[in-house]
Formats: sequence, structure tokens, C-alpha cells
Amino acid sequence: MDQYLPDAYTVRAAIALAVRAPSVHNTQPWDWRFSGRTVELRADPGRHLRHTDPDGRDLLVSCGCVLHHFTVAAAALGWAAQIERLPEPGLLARIVLIPHDTRDGDIALAAAIPRRRSDRRRFAERTLLVCDEVFLAKSASDHGALLRFLDDAPQRSALAGAAVAAQELHRADADYGIELAAWSGRRYNSDGVPAQNAIAATASAPRVRDFADAQLADTTEPDGAILTVLATRGDEPADRLRAGEAASAVVLTATRLNLASCLVTEPLELTSTRGLVRECVLGGALEPQLVVRVGYLLEGAAPLPATPRRPIGEVLQPLGHAYGVGLPIPAQLRRH
Repeated sequence: MDQYLPDAYTVRAAIALAVRAPSVHNTQPWDWRFSGRTVELRADPGRHLRHTDPDGRDLLVSCGCVLHHFTVAAAALGWAAQIERLPEPGLLARIVLIPHDTRDGDIALAAAIPRRRSDRRRFAERTLLVCDEVFLAKSASDHGALLRFLDDAPQRSALAGAAVAAQELHRADADYGIELAAWSGRRYNSDGVPAQNAIAATASAPRVRDFADAQLADTTEPDGAILTVLATRGDEPADRLRAGEAASAVVLTATRLNLASCLVTEPLELTSTRGLVRECVLGGALEPQLVVRVGYLLEGAAPLPATPRRPIGEVLQPLGHAYGVGLPIPAQLRRH
């Protein structure tokens, strides 16, 4: 075996960690190919949520999350990832793996991957340490995004208003409701949001979405979550992919700091409510890509079960294997 080439076991191990990344409705909309030192990432168009995510923003952000998870896993296994983003139509990233001296920080961040959960429950009313805010903000800026902490009441009120409006518009959309029900409340599938990981939606938006058959118990205590908006300066496909990478870095950093976290996208899935967040929360200067809730779990809160993942054989194939036969490539991917 060439010592300068990763073996198939190493790549599979890195992918197995990478696919623990969060994705919209836990759709896991990614497809991986591998040969030699080259790994390629594509979106799986068959998992595009056309009514939840009409412009493909969540699809690209989800793939950005798994891309960053992969680079973290690879670094912990002794391989640095050199990434070429959007090199050709339909291809999100081409990654070349080169030998890397693993550092303690690489291992610590990779160790956060299996511990991370999307926790939709109320968090304790407890202020974040200033140094933790700095670490979280830096984890986003290191990946080309900005993490804005919403410290004043008008910002939080505007975000809550956008979230409530998005929720009401979605409730009035029958096609959206059918799609949401198909991807949530599951018990034995390898994807989707399981009933035991979802709580019933309340007026405390933007905390939760109306997932089907929600069975996770929650408290009636006030929600002390720290609300942040992860934003980019542009809104091209490359910006959305970068936003996903930054979101992955933020939630893994939060986990490493023993903070709970959850990515929220519903207020940004509709043009009108995303515009409200852009203008009234970010002052019109940045493009909102995700809301990130972070904070401390309430004392005695039970650990959440891991959400299911697709088998590696479904998401990883040899490079050159036929891809997406009969499936249309979303328009936002065809342009690049």
C-alpha cells in the first residue's frame, strides 16, 4: 500500500463520522465518490425537499455541513483535505487528501461529532462565557461566515416574528405539510426526524418546527437559549455551501464546549420571512443562512438518542460509478 494514499478503510471511517452531520429534516442529501486520494461530494437530488426548500438553500447548507464534518474526521485520521468547491456542474466539492500530522485539537473536534445532537428542547437561563462566544464566532469566521449574537430585545422580537410568520405560512401549505409528515415521526427508518427527537411546536418560535408525532418531553420553563444568526456577505451557491461548513464548525465547537445546540432554518425558507430577518435583524448588510440556538441544558435533562443514518454503502461509491440516473439536477446546482 502506498503510504501517501489513504486506504479504503480510512476513507470509509471518515465518511462514517462525516454523515453524522445535521441536515434539513435529517434527509442526509449527499452522495460521496472515492478513488485514490480524491473524494468527491455531490448533492442527492432525490432528497431535495421541494416544498420545504424550494430554492435549494437547505440542500446546499446540509451538504456544506457534511463537507466540514468530513474534513474534521479526515484530520483526526491523519489526512488534510484540500478542497476545490463547485469545480464543475453538479459537483459540490473535489477533495484531495494529503498526509497530515494529527493534533490534539483535531482529535477533540472529531470526538464531538458522535456527541452532537440537534436539541430542540428549552435551554437553561444561563449566560455564555465571553470566551465561549469568542470561540463560537471564530469557528464561523474561519469558514467565511459571520455569527451574530442577538443581544437586544428588538432583534430577538424580529426573529421571533419571522419564525411565527413562516410557521403560519407553512401550516397553510398542504404540500409542505405532506412533505413534512413524510420526513418526520419515523421510528424504524435510516433517515428523517424520529418522534423521540422532536417536541411539539408551541408559540415559542423559532425553537421548533411542526414535526409529526413529536414525542420528546420538554419543560415549561422559560427558554434561555442564546439566539444567533449565521450569515454570509453573498447568497450564491458557494456562499450557501460555506455557510453549511461554518454551521458545522459552530455546532461542533459548541459540543466541545459542553453546550447544547440546534440549527433552525424555517424562518429563512420563505422569501418574505428571510427578508424580514435580513432587514430587521441583520440591518440589511448580510444574508441570513441559518439560525443557531446554543446554550446549556436544564439540570437533569436526559441525553437525546442519536438520530438514524443511512448505511455507508448507500452514500459512498467508487469514483466513476453511475450517479443520479434518471434524477434531475436542481437548477441551483446546474448553474455551477
